[in-house]
Amino acid sequence: MPSGERLDALILGGGVAGLTAALTLQGFGLETLVVEEARSPGGQLHEIHAPITDHPFAFGSDGARFASVVLESARRAELSILVGSPVTKVSLKAKSAARDGERLRGRTLLIATGLKRRWLGIPGERELLGRGVSLSANRDRTAYAGKPVVVIGGGTGAVEDALLCAEVGCPVTLLHRSSRFRARTDFLERARKNQSIQIIINAEPRRILGQERVEGVEYRARGARITRTVNSEGVFVRIGWKPRTELLRGQVGLDRAGYVRTRPGGATRVAGVYAAGDVCSPRCPTIANAAGQGAAAAWEIARYLKRVPE
Repeated sequence: MPSGERLDALILGGGVAGLTAALTLQGFGLETLVVEEARSPGGQLHEIHAPITDHPFAFGSDGARFASVVLESARRAELSILVGSPVTKVSLKAKSAARDGERLRGRTLLIATGLKRRWLGIPGERELLGRGVSLSANRDRTAYAGKPVVVIGGGTGAVEDALLCAEVGCPVTLLHRSSRFRARTDFLERARKNQSIQIIINAEPRRILGQERVEGVEYRARGARITRTVNSEGVFVRIGWKPRTELLRGQVGLDRAGYVRTRPGGATRVAGVYAAGDVCSPRCPTIANAAGQGAAAAWEIARYLKRVPE
């Protein structure tokens, strides 16, 4: 694209929502560019290590396999996609984004930036990643079969990881900072009944111990001064996700958790700016929802650009 050229639609994010929108907009004959900071499009699909069970065209595939199908469709459609560099600045008013010293501009802009993992931010977490610290029991549990592990978190992902580790013979300690869980009730009930899983509530992790590999987790009970240690050879950090909206603050309506507020069809309070997918869908972060929202936003963009009658 020649420098300074104004696109019909600039899409930030190359996951399912962004790619679906790009395909739909291309069908309307609109010039569209997808910008993705990762080296390969696919978004959250690359974080799914278990068989997909909630999408009819992806059933039984893991995220990587389904991502390859999605990307092959994007290649065959000859979508314009820039990858491998982060966007460093966004102006919603100007519908522009800066990347690698280049300013990209659109007549409309779609926010489809998705989610990123939350981190504990404690010593040992990043340093021991891949050396005992893991982000997925679906992917890594067999490496710890029969060994003591700690799972940190209170959502569905954390409780599911505890159950998966118990299935391969791990003594599991599940640390949760609160007394209230956000996990699916059926998963939580199974975990509470599992003799291999010890649940410790109101526990704040302070440090992941170890030099070359994980040796344990230091935590403190809420309101207590004494720290305690759980010996373990693996730590699964599963404390959830947060929306990628740091560059949008003060420019568009966000809820308290940072998700973009939208109207039906993905419109935001900024004219010509839309959002789709996980970045605006905390209640339904699924592949099917992302695809549907991407398509719906594309139709709204086409209406805004007068390609479809109101």
